[in-house]
Amino acid sequence: MALPPPIGDSLIGLVLVNNLLRNGYRPVVFGWVAEELADWLPGVSIGRPDAYHEAFDTVIELRPTDYAASLSRSGRTLCLEQLPEYMGTKHMVDRIVDIAVNVLHLPDVSRSNGLVVPAGIVRGRMAHRVVIHPTGSHPEKMWRRDKFLALSRALTHCELRPSFLVAPAEFAGWDDIARDGHEVNALPRLHDVATWIAESGWFIGNDSGLGHLASSIGVPTLTLFMRRGLARSWRPGWGPGAIVLAPSVVPFAALKERLWQRLLTVRRVMAAFKSLQEANARAVHHFRPSALRDVDPARAR
Repeated sequence: MALPPPIGDSLIGLVLVNNLLRNGYRPVVFGWVAEELADWLPGVSIGRPDAYHEAFDTVIELRPTDYAASLSRSGRTLCLEQLPEYMGTKHMVDRIVDIAVNVLHLPDVSRSNGLVVPAGIVRGRMAHRVVIHPTGSHPEKMWRRDKFLALSRALTHCELRPSFLVAPAEFAGWDDIARDGHEVNALPRLHDVATWIAESGWFIGNDSGLGHLASSIGVPTLTLFMRRGLARSWRPGWGPGAIVLAPSVVPFAALKERLWQRLLTVRRVMAAFKSLQEANARAVHHFRPSALRDVDPARAR
């Protein structure tokens, strides 16, 4: 199984890997995300492409990669992105489940991607820490920097501990806020990032791969989306979580994408976060964490 570079895509692709394992197959998984999360993927065989040249009769890839064909004896791959089951408006995880059931005919199928918190990592150890992920690979999906800083101050006022998390290559653009007293971390490996998130109480971020990682681990996750259609397919799809959108005052999708960063207020995000906190507390109280529903902060402006 050849995973693409984006973190979110890889975590979604791991749903198929987990289902192959559940049904007695022993896939070898390729991709940097799997390599760096090897300790979180018990029972998964992880390889490097240069050691498996033309080694497989069947090679599956989520999306076209630059190395999958070299793993195949025939040079051909099964690309999930090109299958009818991958199309449409379903959530991405449900599309993978459909492929597992209807294309690969696997009888025992789950939505889980198989991530397990390793021994020695204490889930939720820093219960008041809120990881804030203010960046992403697509600038148009990123909320404004000044609003993230205002959100951090609002969380501090609520006696929480906001902690900004960026990639090492992004740190130079955020180290100035560290000098102003904000906590900023740029961790070198995805294992370290996953550990930091797992030991935190909450995660707030843009539509990006780290939100999927937090959700996979089971950390309550609030994701900021520029429009509902994207959220329908790409919202983090495992642990407790919610989405927050700008108010629906713009009729056209193109305008929503241009204006959402301006229209989505700190107050609205805080309202969604508080609703998520309340929903999570109710679920924990009733021992039903999977029963969380989406939070609609529509009345907050």
